[in-house]
Amino acid sequence: MTNATNISADMASRVLDANWKNVVKKVGAGKTLNSTELAVIKARAAGVEHETVTVARDISELARILAVSRQTLYTWKKRPDAPKAQPDGTHNVVAWRLFIREHDLKVGLSPDSEMLKARKLLAEIEDRELRVAQRKGQYVLKAEVEAEWSRRMAVLKNLMYSKVTLELPPLVVGMDAVEIAQLATDTLDAVLREAAQVRFPDPVELESEAEEETATDSEEQGS
Repeated sequence: MTNATNISADMASRVLDANWKNVVKKVGAGKTLNSTELAVIKARAAGVEHETVTVARDISELARILAVSRQTLYTWKKRPDAPKAQPDGTHNVVAWRLFIREHDLKVGLSPDSEMLKARKLLAEIEDRELRVAQRKGQYVLKAEVEAEWSRRMAVLKNLMYSKVTLELPPLVVGMDAVEIAQLATDTLDAVLREAAQVRFPDPVELESEAEEETATDSEEQGS
């Protein structure tokens, strides 16, 4: 049995790449990700997926690990004190991290294609989760809230006009100012209580009613 501490950096990098491909396939199939798989996407999107990797196989992998573009790396490599590639073409990630820290170089400002893909994938997952939550009724669309508010305001407005313009005037005849004020207060309280008791159908109920009406119309047309 191989001890975890004996796993080479190259092998660790290959495992990470394999995990990433599996996550991408799972998202493409519309499957739900577990917390670990979601963390993989978030890590790559943030450019910190390979914090524990010490060796990069090529310049592209080094750029992804350091969260910079390849063009940025090529620019840095022109510095005389920049870390050199190993004889086998690999790059020392630790040396590069020290180089970046010593020169106070900015990283993460130019995300490469892998990071952008991860961010796009993460956005797709979040959008899918939001749509599922909406279907479950966990979120309400802004348009639905505005429509509900408009309906309730219309009911309140109709009640107010009815009470104030039709019912209230005959009652205030012969009253003094104090009595009129008290009657107006009582009338407003009654309007608010009545408005609070009005029940509005849920969006699901409205959809069901619309489907029933459509089915009825189809049956009538068929007969």
